[in-house]
Amino acid sequence: MTNVNVLSTDRLRALIADTETTLKQLTVELERREFLKQENEIEHLEEHMKGAELSLDTIRQFLAYLINDLKDRK
Repeated sequence: MTNVNVLSTDRLRALIADTETTLKQLTVELERREFLKQENEIEHLEEHMKGAELSLDTIRQFLAYLINDLKDRK
């Protein structure tokens, strides 16, 4: 790492500008990746919904089993 005390004011300003530019580029890339991730999840939403429906159906079947078991015990 460069000691900032030995940098000229102009060089320090240039370094700050470069750093800000790099930060902006990284921010844009991060936003792009997050957008692509969201797009991917949206594309697979139907699969997620089917999985949720299957889980809900399994829960319903289990509850029906428990209710019938309780009725049979009476």
